[in-house]
Amino acid sequence: MDYATSVPARPGFRPLLQAAGRVLRGVVAGLLGLLGLALAALCVGRFSALGAGAPLWLDTLAAAEQLAGQLLFGSAYAGWDGFARALILALLSSISLGTAAWAWPRRRMRVAAGNSPYLFSYQVEDGSGSVN
Repeated sequence: MDYATSVPARPGFRPLLQAAGRVLRGVVAGLLGLLGLALAALCVGRFSALGAGAPLWLDTLAAAEQLAGQLLFGSAYAGWDGFARALILALLSSISLGTAAWAWPRRRMRVAAGNSPYLFSYQVEDGSGSVN
């Protein structure tokens, strides 16, 4: 019977600090993703407010964006150009979602050519029961 087994060449445990770092990166990526989605929703609302005849729910998003802007930047925010505000929101949401994608923890295989993380052993059993 022919079979191949693989045995890890290095210990497979992950230090506690490294595992905690992965969890922290996951939480940060999730929060950045939520922020990016909220900014994108406000951006859609602001773009819809530029034209007439937008549905009520898009007008509600535009009003929420107006209120949030006035809370953050003061009453002068209402005088800013609507298209510029929409572009700034689009840029901020893109940056936030891109940073969330970068921060998301993922497994990385760093294997140099000829330096496999596994040691392979091939065993061939002949008819007499011996393994060579």
